[in-house]
Amino acid sequence: MPDAFENCIETLGGTEINLVVQKFIQVTDLKKSQNRLAVTINQLRNRFLSEAEEETLKNKGGIDVKFIEPCLRVSKMHLTQWKLGANPAYVLNTYWNDVVTNNADSLKAMAVVQIWSFRIRPESELGFAMIKVRDGEDGHVI
Repeated sequence: MPDAFENCIETLGGTEINLVVQKFIQVTDLKKSQNRLAVTINQLRNRFLSEAEEETLKNKGGIDVKFIEPCLRVSKMHLTQWKLGANPAYVLNTYWNDVVTNNADSLKAMAVVQIWSFRIRPESELGFAMIKVRDGEDGHVI
């Protein structure tokens, strides 16, 4: 994780930094009509939810989270759990189109991003950071 992201997380009071997923940005992730970023559960590298959060999502609830964008802007997102076809998925939505707009220079189809989770003290609030690791157009590694 780049130092700038670690510093941003620390400024928010964040701890317990954990890589959740590395994924390609899909064309559907960028469609305004979709307004969501989906990560199927089988893509996850590490567990990141508390038992209470897992229950909330399984019962069709949602969790508001802080979200550090690739441009280092701190925004809000809403985490829910959906079924995408036969696969359960975690979905970040509500403000996703704003994130795409704010990061239009880096969030392009086939870009590779990492999503990291962290916990914000004192209530152990869930947060995420998205880091672009490879461009979508020329495959340049950052």
